[in-house]
Amino acid sequence: MATLLLLVIPPVSPAFAQDEPDLDVRINDLTPSNLEDRSAVTMSGTVTNNDDHAWTDAQAYLVIPATPFTTRKQIDDAIDTGNAYTGERVVDLKSIDELGDLRPGGTTRFEVRVPYGRLGISGADGVYPVGVQILGTDVDGTRDTTAIGRATTFLPLVSDSTPEAASAGLVWPFVMPDRRKPDGDYANPQALIALVSSGGRLRNQLTTAAAVRARASTVIVDPALLIGLDDLIRGRHLPDGVSMSERERESAKRFLDDLVGLARRNACWVLDFDRPDLLGITQSPSAGQLTQVVEQATATTLARFQLTGRGVSWPTSTGVTAPLLSAVRGTGERPVLVTSDALPGWERRDGSLVQYTARSGPMPLLVNDSLDTGVPGQATTVTLRQRMLSEAALASLQSGVDPDSRADAVAIIDPSWNPGEFGSAPLDEVFDAPFVDGVSLEDLMNEQLARYDGTVPRTAEATPISADQIDAAADAARTSDLIGRITPDSADFEAGHARDIAQVLGVRWRELRTEGLAAARAAERRANRDLARISIAGPDAVTLSSSEGSFPITISNDTDHPVRVGVQIGSSNPSLSVPDSDSVDIAAGERHTVTVAVNMSRQSSATLTAVMVTPGGDSFGDPAVFNVRSSRVGAALWVAIGVAAAFVVIALARRFRRQPRRPEPSPQFEGAPDD
Repeated sequence: MATLLLLVIPPVSPAFAQDEPDLDVRINDLTPSNLEDRSAVTMSGTVTNNDDHAWTDAQAYLVIPATPFTTRKQIDDAIDTGNAYTGERVVDLKSIDELGDLRPGGTTRFEVRVPYGRLGISGADGVYPVGVQILGTDVDGTRDTTAIGRATTFLPLVSDSTPEAASAGLVWPFVMPDRRKPDGDYANPQALIALVSSGGRLRNQLTTAAAVRARASTVIVDPALLIGLDDLIRGRHLPDGVSMSERERESAKRFLDDLVGLARRNACWVLDFDRPDLLGITQSPSAGQLTQVVEQATATTLARFQLTGRGVSWPTSTGVTAPLLSAVRGTGERPVLVTSDALPGWERRDGSLVQYTARSGPMPLLVNDSLDTGVPGQATTVTLRQRMLSEAALASLQSGVDPDSRADAVAIIDPSWNPGEFGSAPLDEVFDAPFVDGVSLEDLMNEQLARYDGTVPRTAEATPISADQIDAAADAARTSDLIGRITPDSADFEAGHARDIAQVLGVRWRELRTEGLAAARAAERRANRDLARISIAGPDAVTLSSSEGSFPITISNDTDHPVRVGVQIGSSNPSLSVPDSDSVDIAAGERHTVTVAVNMSRQSSATLTAVMVTPGGDSFGDPAVFNVRSSRVGAALWVAIGVAAAFVVIALARRFRRQPRRPEPSPQFEGAPDD
């Protein structure tokens, strides 16, 4: 008969940790999922050697402690202190898997099986950390007792036939992984196609989520992902030289349809468009306008895909502050997803959803707190299953001694996790367990939430996107708002601008600051360019034949949508006023001429400025400037001219009326009588 030996594993020595082997260990199967049936424990999985050299004579050992953890705090303390909390290595010869040599880059399967009676455990109710450790010989022939690779999960034992059921549910965030560059094209559309195609991370997540019972699942959808997939399907915003094949378009369409279908089936929460940097936005003087733009981008996308859901905000883990929570509170029914580190004093007994009283009023917080954070090994569907079962077991045990406990087993999936492909529903065992009650986040929201009375920090460790980037987005938002006010019945056009601006506010730009600023300024230029396509022109100069007259003003609409604008006339001469023109509708690509009437009265000239205005009276665009001159002559001058003319007429008349005199004949001399 083989001898059973129990070996306590010491903590990892500092010297060893400096040159730690790079082995990727995954637990792909574990039976049973609950130790209640007292059957043998069998664990299997893979070991991948990422080192550039081989490890020889490798062996796999099952590791489990003698006594279980009964509270979450015990587990957290064990992880935080770095103790070898996985317990004792079972070195029964029949329970060791001889793996042989682990070649560089190679993957080797392992399977260890230990009968229940040889586990060496007390059998008490609780949660037993259980794992696998790999030992091997280095290239120099040394063989340390410290494992060169390990993976850990948890194995509950709940023996009560009628335990208190704990609420448990899965939350699946589907977040846009790609971005649009400053030129407006997607950075890596082919990578997004790979993610949503068969075998891709997002496709595997969606398949796993769809296999979970609807009543125990909640989907968080990023509207930017829906728009991104639709753009790929329609061939929009693709870089030069990149095109989508019919097969790729079909993969994107199938994923989009499946995601929308899952969101309609399950409880659906909706993330702010492209997960904006709430820390930066709430600190900006333009917070109100930018928040409105993000909300518009989100709402119009949901309407486009006929989705509804509760809004949820998701700041970064180190970016949660009391002022931020107060700023995003809204109506008080909008949850904010935070980590447990952001809530000092929060405990599992408070539940995953708690009520926090911000300065602006009470609001719900969804706390992301994973049982297996910090444990060795890669996350798999099996470790997720065991995490949820163990969380539920601890919650059930706690409710037995603490009736006021609201502890639950809500698991928020890491968006970067790839569950891999599988053949059947791997998480059904969670909700078949007698101590588990499957719920959605909406179910929890309908219950009375425990109050969180701790103090949220007022400052954040995180550094938000730059103020210059936020200012550029705010300028684009103001221009977009103005375009919306002159564009009747153009919801799609406004929605496009809102999405264009919202996508330059995402938290992703914290790591791409130069590109993020360039993208925001490019969005600002695009908005200004759209506005500049609406222009006004007048004559170079206008000469009136009298004190009153009119002249034409032409408005050109070179956009692809109708606009409604008016004309406002300003004068350099304060004594002259010109009435404004009523708003007129101008079709896309058309021009419209407005006739402006002017009364110069006693003024001889003035410089006029014609500017376009919204129906509300706000001016925009480059003005048309021209001079108006009257040909009217002053009254005194006319009198002088008239008098002069009269003198001329009189003089001429007198001249023509005067007749010339004829000479009289000389008298005849008569002769004297004496002659």
